[in-house]
Amino acid sequence: MLSQLNLRFHRKLIEALKNRAASEKTSVNALAERYLDAALQAPGQDDDYLRVITDPDDTLRQLYRKIILGEVLGRQAIRRAELRFMVETAHQAYRGGKSREYVRGAVLETLLRITFELLLWQVENGLPIDRHYLKSTFEFETEHWEVESARFLQELSPAVSPGYAEILLRPLAAGGFALTDFPDEVLARIFTTGRLQQIFPLLMHTRAWDVTQRKTFIQDMRPPIPAIHQTLTAGSLQLEIRVDGQRDSRVSSVEYRVPCLSLVVTGQHFVMPFEWSHFAELYRLLKVYRTVPEAIRRLSEGHHVSLSPPGAVSQEAILGLDALRVFVPAEAFAVLVVQLTDAVDTGPLALAVDALRTLYGDL
Repeated sequence: MLSQLNLRFHRKLIEALKNRAASEKTSVNALAERYLDAALQAPGQDDDYLRVITDPDDTLRQLYRKIILGEVLGRQAIRRAELRFMVETAHQAYRGGKSREYVRGAVLETLLRITFELLLWQVENGLPIDRHYLKSTFEFETEHWEVESARFLQELSPAVSPGYAEILLRPLAAGGFALTDFPDEVLARIFTTGRLQQIFPLLMHTRAWDVTQRKTFIQDMRPPIPAIHQTLTAGSLQLEIRVDGQRDSRVSSVEYRVPCLSLVVTGQHFVMPFEWSHFAELYRLLKVYRTVPEAIRRLSEGHHVSLSPPGAVSQEAILGLDALRVFVPAEAFAVLVVQLTDAVDTGPLALAVDALRTLYGDL
């Protein structure tokens, strides 16, 4: 059955269609139908992006293979639509973070460097920019963009909440820089593989997968993460960190152990197990405390982890993991902060944690 649709066109367009139909000896309706069909079949400017966001889980699989596993043979390089998907999803991760959590400063700095390098290229090439919006977002005093952006990065505190990070990422994620305006070589220089690898955990942080969905994703990707066991001791408190992964450097084609991290906290009168989300948040909190202890004067209360530092409400540190509250003497707490942050920043555990971030997500 034919559907009727009444459309109104400009008189000149109607005359042009009539003349073209007469010259081709066809009807105006048939000619208009042919033109519309051809136009709808042709790829539009945003069609690639629409395909990318239609199935974000499949997009993540493709990006993981390209960026994390380095499987580029026979695969197309990172496309503009995929870059747009990455920055918008990273922005979504910050937007969904708990206000009293802290984000990883190195990742936010990378996103800001990308923002400022895109800005400088636009300025150098005479492309329009929203001067007022950029100056108000980053509190720039002048339009000496290179000087102001360098100053902003230098003065940015390591203690940044997801809410503030979300504001700082708006110019990049909200279309302030049209990636179609940038040549391929410029985008390749700005969005390096190393930077994309740093950003990737933010993308995974947004996925509300259940255990089965995440396990399926990991089994499809099969990253070679080794099994690691490390124990940290601070006074009477003990943290046992275990990464259940591959027993050797080879990834078996028959038996693949899905890597995961468990954290067991042991005190004088308790033993409590925790998972990746607790461990990742605990590291971010202690990293901020080690870098800028004055940022946590009384209480920091995140999604899973809370901290009242020594001298705030007690001479001891009060460390919270969900409903558990652990009172840690000041000296022992100082040891715990150094041990945990050093273990995650350097050495075999650091490599495993970086790999797990790309599977389980992290702010």
